Amino acid sequence: MFSGGAAEVGASCLLLQIAGRNLVFDVGIRMGQNRDLLPDLRMIQESGSVDAIFISHAHMDHIGSLPVLSHEFPQARIFMTHATKELMRVLLFDSLKIMESREQEIPVFAEAQVKDALDRAVCFSPGYTFRPLGENIAVTFYNAGHIAGAVSVYVSSEEGAFFYSGDFSVNPQRTVEGASIPKLRPDVAVFESTYGDRLHANRTIEEERLVAKVKEVLASGKKILIPAFALGRAQEVLLILKRAINKGELPACKIYVDGMVKDICRVYEQNPNYLNHRLAQRILKGNEIFYDRNVTAVTGRQAQREEIVSAAEPCCIVSSSGMLSGGPSQWYAARLAADEGNFIALTGYQDEESPGQQLLALADAKAEERVLKLGDVTIPLKCGIAKYGLSAHADRTEIQSLVQALAPRNAFFVHGNSEVTAKLAQDVQRELRGRVFAPRNGEEYELSLRVPRKQSFKEDLPTLSHTAWLTEEDMLVLWAFIRESAQSKRGFTVEELGYIWSGRRDFAPDEVQQISSHVNHSRYFEAEARRPFIFHVRRAEEVEAEEAPAEMEVNTMLALVDEYFPPAMGLYKKGARFGEKIALLSFVFPAQARQLAEKIAEFEQATGWKVETNAECNQMEAQAYIRQLFGREEDKIEKISYLPLSDAFKVKLLCDPERSGEIVRTFAAQSGMRLILEKRGGTASEGKKTASPAEAGSPPMEQNLALRYIEDALAGIPDRIFKKSLKSQGPESYVELSFASPAVGERYKDRIEQLENEIHRPIRISQSVNQHEVLNMGKRLMEKYGVVLRKNLAFLPRESQVVAYVSEPPGSEALIREEFQRLTGLTLDFARR
Repeated sequence: MFSGGAAEVGASCLLLQIAGRNLVFDVGIRMGQNRDLLPDLRMIQESGSVDAIFISHAHMDHIGSLPVLSHEFPQARIFMTHATKELMRVLLFDSLKIMESREQEIPVFAEAQVKDALDRAVCFSPGYTFRPLGENIAVTFYNAGHIAGAVSVYVSSEEGAFFYSGDFSVNPQRTVEGASIPKLRPDVAVFESTYGDRLHANRTIEEERLVAKVKEVLASGKKILIPAFALGRAQEVLLILKRAINKGELPACKIYVDGMVKDICRVYEQNPNYLNHRLAQRILKGNEIFYDRNVTAVTGRQAQREEIVSAAEPCCIVSSSGMLSGGPSQWYAARLAADEGNFIALTGYQDEESPGQQLLALADAKAEERVLKLGDVTIPLKCGIAKYGLSAHADRTEIQSLVQALAPRNAFFVHGNSEVTAKLAQDVQRELRGRVFAPRNGEEYELSLRVPRKQSFKEDLPTLSHTAWLTEEDMLVLWAFIRESAQSKRGFTVEELGYIWSGRRDFAPDEVQQISSHVNHSRYFEAEARRPFIFHVRRAEEVEAEEAPAEMEVNTMLALVDEYFPPAMGLYKKGARFGEKIALLSFVFPAQARQLAEKIAEFEQATGWKVETNAECNQMEAQAYIRQLFGREEDKIEKISYLPLSDAFKVKLLCDPERSGEIVRTFAAQSGMRLILEKRGGTASEGKKTASPAEAGSPPMEQNLALRYIEDALAGIPDRIFKKSLKSQGPESYVELSFASPAVGERYKDRIEQLENEIHRPIRISQSVNQHEVLNMGKRLMEKYGVVLRKNLAFLPRESQVVAYVSEPPGSEALIREEFQRLTGLTLDFARR
């Protein structure tokens, strides 16, 4: 019986009568506010009792009516995964809060009904076969890949076997692995078909499009809003943006997380075995996966939101709801939409009646027609709009692939609009030997199977039948017992490990949690990479190797970097040279590494890896720190310049700050560098050496004449002057000469002092290195001596050095060094890489 979710997306709910029992699969609501929210629960009520309810995952279109149905049938137990229960707790209470906040609206369910439904929830891991109603019905959950905890449900009995896909995704995402469904033999199967009429865009390309747009908007100084489903999509977006920053594809930027997204992130981190293996390992090692110094949760409520949108600083905001139908995302959209420089990036399914769908419809409309209604507010729409394909649903090809793999005798397509399900059913019918249906809500189908398919079941597991509960110290005993049995090559769920230990099949939630903790942290078991909720016994030689002292693996070492050197210590980048066992740590200021010498030595001792730190400061982070030091007086800064050869930063000011001395001292203590404050119309505050002044009482030579005079006077020198210019500093003007490097200019110091007296103008040597010309000189020199470079020459300003990366140092190394020094005034080093 299809009570909801047939020929529509929303209010998923169906009733299966099998082996004399009534089983309900999902009990959702419709997401549009102008529609009947609930599925047709009357159908279920009139069918008699409900014996069990199975929840595929925690999205509201699959759980939103559960408190209502559970209250009507209090004897029915509710089955789901552990992650789904915790996510459902967040979603249902949030939904209740929203309903209670709406005036003149009676909530669909009450708080007591939510608590009762949660109390009746019984959780099992994917892959574990349980018998919810006695021996005649067996049920197994299989990972569906849609969001954390999402499963497909398989029911087998003497009457036949039934498969319910729920929402599924074959391809892996950044948070969860793709669906993992074996070749089952269902007689009847129900498949979702949300995107049964299309093929998804390439996921990598869509992620790159999104990152590129975020980069573009932030570079223009504006703000980008990414409305995202709090459950699933928002976590994907955060990991996409964090990865882009870590890989240098997106500059470090402010990313704010708002709405229910924050609560869902917390639940995800509490259920690592329902995430992909890489994230699970990071969580189990105590690392944060969603937040860092770039990603910040909005905790200050409305005041903080006002501050975010009104600040001049560009930023990215990831907030629920994904359809702009409520939550903070609707408020942000209303505030940002009127500025044509801002952008709204939609990343998920948009219901036909949702504001998000209306927004997309206006993307190509004429300017006078671009008006968006959000709640009770009408807004002129001037910002940019686009949609990015990050779907967590299977597309047409993936749906058909699963149908073909399972080859059910009767296939039903739901969870898609009527045109999609009907067309998909027609196409599948051409290739499937069984019958195919596209049901509508309110329809019932009676299927009589003359010869149900035979089902294969796992062999019975051996058991130790211990009465005392499993402890961490017992893991060795459990491991040894399984290794000696005939089952050691298969994987086990947490429940199966509990059965092997105790001989029991029903476990309290805290008992399951204890087993999970023991197994996750045990050297005797390891989680399967494709299915982190399945555990395998490790081979004896692997355990022995781990117990012996061993070199620390690179990923483990890099994870420890975060523990030893949190962002507050100034670390902004980490890496490694694997073959040499060298950890590469980059701090904002090199002096920070020197101050952490003892901590670095401790890290080297603990990991067995040597540490190399950066010789140059991170200019972007350093300038941001300088602006932070000025605080409210930041608007007095006109320009910040980096002076590598002086190991200093120069700040050009519009007027004197109140705390100049304090700022200079604080910067020096934190960075180990000088901070030169220079007021417009004044001179630098640090005692910088200047060229000799013109003779008193002598008028300076006219500027153009002076430049020609200098050119003629220095025409015979062997080194080139790349630029001659007249500059001013406050009331004083001077001539600046630019050589390949300041060191080259110093060769002519005496001649330049003589010229000053002749033209009656100060002459200074530029303190900047002409990097482009220096590297060209080096390249031509390498070609002259036949040196083959493995990569481009690198300039290290702080060392006044150029590095040439070669396979083997050339035989004429000393001669090349000497000639390069003569040409550029810089040193040349050869490095093998």
